[in-house]
Amino acid sequence: MTQAGEVRAVLRGVESVFFDFDGPICRVFSGVSAADVARSLRHAYAEAQGSASLLSPGDDPLEVVKLASEHDLPAVTELEAMLTSLEVAAVDLADPTPHADEVIKALRNGSRRLAAVSNNSTSALQRYFATRGLDQYVAPLIGREPARLRQMKPDPHMVFLALDAHAVEPGRAVLIGDSVTDIQAARAAGVLSIGYANKPGKAEALTHAGATVVIEDMADLLNAI
Repeated sequence: MTQAGEVRAVLRGVESVFFDFDGPICRVFSGVSAADVARSLRHAYAEAQGSASLLSPGDDPLEVVKLASEHDLPAVTELEAMLTSLEVAAVDLADPTPHADEVIKALRNGSRRLAAVSNNSTSALQRYFATRGLDQYVAPLIGREPARLRQMKPDPHMVFLALDAHAVEPGRAVLIGDSVTDIQAARAAGVLSIGYANKPGKAEALTHAGATVVIEDMADLLNAI
């Protein structure tokens, strides 16, 4: 079976489609550097707490907050709130993923229900979808919960929330994501997955993680609808 045939077969069997946000929908930090955001978080934390040595030293701001939560560090709530503010500002400058808007509208025209499940903040999702007039097509918009940072993907918590909101069985839903953690969350929740390999090397990683099918362009998904 061709890739297009595999994608059609997946979509034919589902009632609900869940999207990761950063990647399949837009590039959250395309206008603002993710590395700069991560450094800003560490700097602000060090200013307030005296040291940021236990925070993630990497360029992913989500990992900075997640690791702080896993280590039970003080002032995690304030750190997460700062990240939320920076994300909301970032999405105003974010580049939309080519063909993502068309995919959303085509899927809704086909009577499928859509939701977003993201490790980014709900406020950032709401800002982006409302600004582009996409909030009428996608609901609920499920982002990380400040009180449940340890249940960010790959934990299936958000996927289960989307399944409950749509009152759909896991086998009748698919998650579209560009990271291994998306695929892991989908598998843990029992839903199908479409891996979006938007960078070199991702196709192999997403396949190895157990993606039901892998695409390299959202146009591949649009052509299969």
